[in-house]
Amino acid sequence: MKVLHLSAAAMLAWGGFAAFNVASATTYYVRTDGGTATQCNGMADKAYPGSGTNMSCAWNHPFVALPPTVSNSVQKARIHGGDTLVIDPGSYQMGSSWKDNSKLYGACNASYPWSCTMQPIPSGTASNPTRIVGAGWNTGCKAPPELWGSDRPYHVMSLDNSSNVIVACLNLTDHSACIYNDSNTNLTCNKSTAPYGPWAPLGIHAQDSNNVTLQDLHIHGFASTGIQAGRLSNWTLTRVRIIANGRAGWNGDLGSTQGSSDSGNMTFNNVEVAWTGCAEKYPYTTIYGCWGQIEGGYGDAIGTAATGGNWTYNQVNVHDNTQDGLDMRYANGTGKVTVLRSHFYNNAGNQVKIKGPALIQNSVIVGYCSSFNGKYDMSGGDNCRANGTAVLLVSTPGALASLSYNTIISQGDCVITNQEGSSASEMDLYNNVLIGQPSFRSPDQKACLYWWSTNPPIGKVAVKGNVIWNTRFFTSYPSGNVYADPKLKSESLASFDPMPLSGSPAIDRASTVLTVKTDYAGNARPVGAGYDIGSREFGSSTVTSPPPPTTTTRTYRTGGALPARLIGTGTSTASEPARSVSSQQTSVTASSTPVSTQQVSWTDALRRWLSGEETASR
Repeated sequence: MKVLHLSAAAMLAWGGFAAFNVASATTYYVRTDGGTATQCNGMADKAYPGSGTNMSCAWNHPFVALPPTVSNSVQKARIHGGDTLVIDPGSYQMGSSWKDNSKLYGACNASYPWSCTMQPIPSGTASNPTRIVGAGWNTGCKAPPELWGSDRPYHVMSLDNSSNVIVACLNLTDHSACIYNDSNTNLTCNKSTAPYGPWAPLGIHAQDSNNVTLQDLHIHGFASTGIQAGRLSNWTLTRVRIIANGRAGWNGDLGSTQGSSDSGNMTFNNVEVAWTGCAEKYPYTTIYGCWGQIEGGYGDAIGTAATGGNWTYNQVNVHDNTQDGLDMRYANGTGKVTVLRSHFYNNAGNQVKIKGPALIQNSVIVGYCSSFNGKYDMSGGDNCRANGTAVLLVSTPGALASLSYNTIISQGDCVITNQEGSSASEMDLYNNVLIGQPSFRSPDQKACLYWWSTNPPIGKVAVKGNVIWNTRFFTSYPSGNVYADPKLKSESLASFDPMPLSGSPAIDRASTVLTVKTDYAGNARPVGAGYDIGSREFGSSTVTSPPPPTTTTRTYRTGGALPARLIGTGTSTASEPARSVSSQQTSVTASSTPVSTQQVSWTDALRRWLSGEETASR
């Protein structure tokens, strides 16, 4: 084994270089009227004056900052870790056919141009991250620049081995309406002959990356995938829209023998993923050409390979995807998955699919899994895949899946399904509005309330304080629930609105075993004599925190309160169990005088508080 020895002087030089590199972090600029690397130094937000070299002006393309590079034509990056690259409004073609790219960069050979991409973003530090941002990224992002892929590059942006990075205020897309490997020959992309055309398969590729923020991005219209990313740790997405990508929205499977498992905290705030498995008819955003798995497509909005990590989805809007909405079937159970104040609807498979410890709260889940029926290139078998169950849970031994204050409707086989697990596994349903519809695949029967893959259930099921309506089985049992029409503003799958009307049996009827401070829209709870069952609090209009900046148009506004604290496998100091537990508290204190203090897991604590409640089998 070789051992590397560094002298004290060398170590000092190395450390001095690192300190210099951070201390000397520089801001560079790109604008459409800028100059080449020879003409401008990139250090001023000014146009190239028309003559001169090394002028104080902006570069004319992001490639100047991070030149395409391959092993036989290596190009050095002109920005370094901790630097900021500000891209002014405008359109930037990211491919070999733009101006002199094929001459400037060996990676941009017109005959095999797939390596004609920006090289990976250099890593910053936790205190001084590298930033690739559109102008105005920190003042509302009013005019994000467009970076559009052409000539079949692998991707538009790479975060491979990139850590401590912020990417913000960008519009990533291509200028083609084709879909990668589509079975419809009129829609499939040209992969065989150059010039390949104005398309790119992928927006962002990332692997082996830590502490990254994606903010105010619109990633849309790619031939295959919006984001393909794995082996990540501590990523945060805020106000990111991933729309109309031909095969996948967020694909967490790298297809690598090294695996794709993530770790740390993976957080999605105010993220929209929609129309995955469809194309945009450029230059418009008209949706067309949607296809599903039977035709050879895919269509998951958010999916992963086997993965760890704690995943939080706060105020996400996941809709109209040609397969599953949220597919975390391959979470390995070492972390937890939390869904707060989110909206899932019109996805052709399961709306939500989670393995391991899970909390779903204050969310609206509309299992209209046949919404694509008879439309686009979808076949009948693409509708309601995996039986179309609105929420599919896969238990791990001893894990708790807790669903509270949600409004869920389903035309699948069931409203909720649970698989696997052990006798110590648990599913708790508290204060939800749960509605069945005629099953799409078996229209002579209604969707069942819930089903565990063994009968009786392999684990414990607690059902309390819910409004249950129009389901197969469970029309009067177990007790402690209301079996009546919840009287919502709209109970139609196509126009579902979870707001209870005056006189609804959901009003003021929630069990106080579990309470929350706000509803789905961020409005205060309770109003009136008690907490309302379901995702919306009737009569409440007080928003507990300011709404997020409205930088994009959303089909269904998802409010703007801060995420609630989630119940998972972390530890907290607990006293004697109280009968009123807020999942939005940062600690739990008994209503009685504490008699002892101990470290307990949240799973155990919640089970103790729920002990004695009724359980039921299918």
